[in-house]
Amino acid sequence: MASTSRTASEQRICHINLADGFRGGERQTELLVKELAARSWKQRLVVRTGGALVKRCRDVTGLEIAEVVPHPITAAIAGRGCSVVHAHEARALYSGWLLQRMSNTPYVVTRRIDHAANNSYVRAKAYRSANRIVAISSSVARTVEAHYSDLECEVVPDAHADMLNGHARHNGSRPKSNGKTVVGHIGELDHSHKGQGTILEAARELKDTHPDLHFVLVGDGKDDRKFRRSASGLGNVEFVGFVDNVADYLAKFDVFIYPSLREGLGSSLLDAMHFGLPIVASKVGGIPEIVEDQVNGLLIPPGSPRDLINALQRVVDDAALRESMRRQNTNKAAQFSAGRMASSYESIYRSILNGAH
Repeated sequence: MASTSRTASEQRICHINLADGFRGGERQTELLVKELAARSWKQRLVVRTGGALVKRCRDVTGLEIAEVVPHPITAAIAGRGCSVVHAHEARALYSGWLLQRMSNTPYVVTRRIDHAANNSYVRAKAYRSANRIVAISSSVARTVEAHYSDLECEVVPDAHADMLNGHARHNGSRPKSNGKTVVGHIGELDHSHKGQGTILEAARELKDTHPDLHFVLVGDGKDDRKFRRSASGLGNVEFVGFVDNVADYLAKFDVFIYPSLREGLGSSLLDAMHFGLPIVASKVGGIPEIVEDQVNGLLIPPGSPRDLINALQRVVDDAALRESMRRQNTNKAAQFSAGRMASSYESIYRSILNGAH
């Protein structure tokens, strides 16, 4: 690729995210788009027609939005004329590859999940043709590199959503909600990924012995109905569903639990850290890269209600531990700002635009 010295204002980054709904990956796309806009980058966002990102990003300065049928070919066509393509999810990977083949447009891929990709000649070709492969954690990078031994990933962690403005940071001493200790979780309701069945089993065991604990699950997903049926009769469990005002719930939580069975990183953990919440999370995937056991949280084996209960009781009963975790998380969250994430991607874009593969 020919070297160029053109400024950001003369380039256009094309972000492609064809996901249905609004999960962690879509929030990260939104955060990046808005931060780059504040730095005067011209951008195009290719999304599925009527997708949540349309509403969230329609007023971003310098951003074009192209709504398409969620297919790699239609997305690739919508991305023509841009300087760099950034693929934010699986179908977008193929769109980037197609655009490279059609017009020699370079592309960046962000990989978010820590299990191996399906064996596929086309998928392998699309990964190997990318100008950069970015993983959101070292765990994800190792998974990619183990599957494709000839590839190397750069690690750019996710960012917290900076939702603290207008909310009091958790200080460990505020009045409890209706006299209860609120144990909160935010995530897609999918036990195979987020492990919320472990929360329900723990809540069932604690309902009589610890009536002061109240579990609040924020989010929706494929296991929503199954979980609600399973929790029938449990007065200590509350399902909120998908909400836009996530910060209002983080501000009410006393402890944040995240018992994932697998996890690339866990952007909800970053939001909980930003609010200074004590954390109990599974020791899987990229979680130990942001939650250090006994320091800013407690790490437990996945799928173990007993370990979740023991860790939760320890946090609830130890005020000094909660305060220490609060301080640690408040400080650590500064390492995961949208500004830092955007600076890392800026460096990658500029390297590509200046002719590096």
